[in-house]
Amino acid sequence: MNKNTIELLAVDGGGTKTHAVLVNAEGTILGEGRAGASNYQVVGEDGAKEALIEAVLAAFTEVGGLVNVEKAVFALAGIDTSKDEKIVEGVVQRVVTDLSIKIGNLLIENDCLSALLGATQNKAGILLIAGTGSIVYAHDGNKRIVRSGGWGHRVGDEGSGYWIGKHAIQSVLKMQDGRGERTLLARLVLDKLGFNRIEDLYNWTYSDSYSVDDVGALAAVVDEAYKLGDAVSKRILDHATDELILLIKTVMEKADIQQEDFDLIIQGGVFHHNTYIKNQVLERIQQYTTKVNFVRTTEEPIRNIIKRGLKLR
Repeated sequence: MNKNTIELLAVDGGGTKTHAVLVNAEGTILGEGRAGASNYQVVGEDGAKEALIEAVLAAFTEVGGLVNVEKAVFALAGIDTSKDEKIVEGVVQRVVTDLSIKIGNLLIENDCLSALLGATQNKAGILLIAGTGSIVYAHDGNKRIVRSGGWGHRVGDEGSGYWIGKHAIQSVLKMQDGRGERTLLARLVLDKLGFNRIEDLYNWTYSDSYSVDDVGALAAVVDEAYKLGDAVSKRILDHATDELILLIKTVMEKADIQQEDFDLIIQGGVFHHNTYIKNQVLERIQQYTTKVNFVRTTEEPIRNIIKRGLKLR
């Protein structure tokens, strides 16, 4: 076993995938690993632990084996309450124990908060993540940090990939009933999930094989149907846009930064796969305030988590 010490282990874990990297003091990635979802609210504690171990172990394998790390940041989705904090801390501690990693300074926090603080440092800013779930954090550049959304797929995550996919399924079932208008989503959703009949779609939603991740992936199908002129899909995307705009405006006012210059960073699969939503969000926020500075980046979210970790003392 290599007994050398590496500066930082950074982990970005969400409802779809987990990304772990080992970096030196200059921020250069030395090893990385990937796995499936590690949001315990989506895959359970055991599932989250397995994904974290898989990703972290793969990163260590690339540097020749397990090594000590000066600092570690586990930036994970699903940390929304004090109960969540305790549960996720327990999961991470089991990961560290099972892998026998020695960490000098360990930080466990919400993935959106971690990425925001890494990206903005001491500047006012907002980070909106719309992936499988949705959440937004704002920082006033001083000590005030506020959040909105992120209440999970069962009761929240408005405007997220899962939320869009769920509305797509609902629209197909309403069409089947005659309560809703005809929509291209019926064919496209069935094709995406590999079903032949709408009844098969319904049965799947109440089966053990039902997956939050699979429903979230339907957001791209809604965008495809919209581009083909489907009116139902456009309404779903417009509704999602309204929800995401509301998230941004809420934290802007709670952090009291609407009258000062601030950065706005948007991340997540919804913005990657749904160009219409991305453009609408950016245009409407700019109409609401001229103080916004859009931070456009093609970097993966892990880069901001790395910046967050390297600043730890």
